[in-house]
Amino acid sequence: MPSNKKPRKPQAKRKLTIPIVFRQSAEVDTELQLVPHTELLKMRSGVGDEGSWNMITCRLNIGITACKQSGKECSVIDRGLDAMINVWRRYENTGKFGLSGEDLRDIGDGLVATDEIQLAVTRRKFNDAVQYVYKHAAR
Repeated sequence: MPSNKKPRKPQAKRKLTIPIVFRQSAEVDTELQLVPHTELLKMRSGVGDEGSWNMITCRLNIGITACKQSGKECSVIDRGLDAMINVWRRYENTGKFGLSGEDLRDIGDGLVATDEIQLAVTRRKFNDAVQYVYKHAAR
């Protein structure tokens, strides 16, 4: 029988999460960059849907958030988001997700700038940007 008969103090419950140092593989990072470009190609060919629009808009929102948090110039991503607004307005009027040439160029440039921002900022800053967008976009 143990000599110490005092009951043990309960341990504080901690939320178990994976530390930020564990990151997805390089293939997942590449896929995160390629999927919005694929959705843009779908929209260009006329088979894009609301899911495509949401995917691209989310990616651009993450890019502009990461850009602003890191203090970099974001005008290219701003133009891409403005083009996505134009695409949505066109959808409301016509029922199709169509792109003008200027919208296609601006969205493509915005996605490329977002890809570059993802590689330029730290994992923690990019994760913070993703969490911020997920938290505030659902309102």
